[in-house]
Amino acid sequence: MISTQQIKYIRSLHQKKNRDKYNSFIAEGFKIVNEAIAVCPELLDQLVCTSKVKDQITINSLHSNTILSEADAKDFKKISAQSTPQEVLALIKKPLKQSPELLHYSDISIVLDRIRDPGNLGTLIRLADWFGVENIFCSSDTVDCYNTKVVQSSMGAIFRVGIHYLELNGFLKYIRRNPAIKIFGTSLKGNDLYKTKLSKPALIMFGNEADGISEKLVDYSDENLFIPNFSIYPNRSESLNVSVAAAIICAEFRRQTE
Repeated sequence: MISTQQIKYIRSLHQKKNRDKYNSFIAEGFKIVNEAIAVCPELLDQLVCTSKVKDQITINSLHSNTILSEADAKDFKKISAQSTPQEVLALIKKPLKQSPELLHYSDISIVLDRIRDPGNLGTLIRLADWFGVENIFCSSDTVDCYNTKVVQSSMGAIFRVGIHYLELNGFLKYIRRNPAIKIFGTSLKGNDLYKTKLSKPALIMFGNEADGISEKLVDYSDENLFIPNFSIYPNRSESLNVSVAAAIICAEFRRQTE
């Protein structure tokens, strides 16, 4: 059975400072744990579950170095971030990230500036996986992608998308050295998405939920995009949720460039 010391350690990973300290994060729930086992079994440090749900996990596919621990329902509630736990979670090592200089930019990538809502980031990771976007570049003040709520809302996509935190000003300066890569911003004052010729390789920037893209980053855009509003009502919505906007723009990129 899981020890008091293990419970204390797992609970500590709900805080970013400890995820950074131990280079590990929590993935909770059947779908996400089974995705982790399928995609990156070598990164699973420990799998914790109750005896009741053990047969619902693909334990036979666990890496030989993964520790399998059981917990009773009472102890599992102590380590879970969910109000109604599914009684299975995994402790996963953070994957090694390649330097931006070593990555390939032949397709489309997403750049996120100061995204604060965990649900939004998780959804953005999920849609990146859906649209075949291999890399997301985040400002250092974007919410931690290993936040439990982000991992949960990514629905396992976090194991398939490269997520990089860096200083965006320097990164975009580096990208601008390659004239073949076009940088698209998103703005209410931009050009109509459906009347704009899109091309790749490209970086698509999305800004903070309330304030949009930082002024210091706007000048890096070769062109700003705007999703037109087709509402028939005069008091229509002022803007779209950032993850909804990203899905629409990624879909249009794929439609035009594939």
